[in-house]
Amino acid sequence: MIARLERTRLHPGAAAEALLAWARFVRDPMHRLWDPRYGCGVPECCPDPAEIRRVLHAVAHALPPKDAREFRARVAKSTELW
Repeated sequence: MIARLERTRLHPGAAAEALLAWARFVRDPMHRLWDPRYGCGVPECCPDPAEIRRVLHAVAHALPPKDAREFRARVAKSTELW
């Protein structure tokens, strides 16, 4: 299901990239200073939190219910750091 989503609406590996980018973003003490006017826009360097959340939301909706719950729980664990 994720592979199909990545092929049709995202790009291969987008789900894993978004999950890792979100975890890195919320762990970075400077994340609260994020400003869309600055940065290069590359997720590994200057991730856009709204874009990351959009991808994570799409992935959660593409998964079967049980897997979606587990995925959302994993995202929520990282989000607690926000």
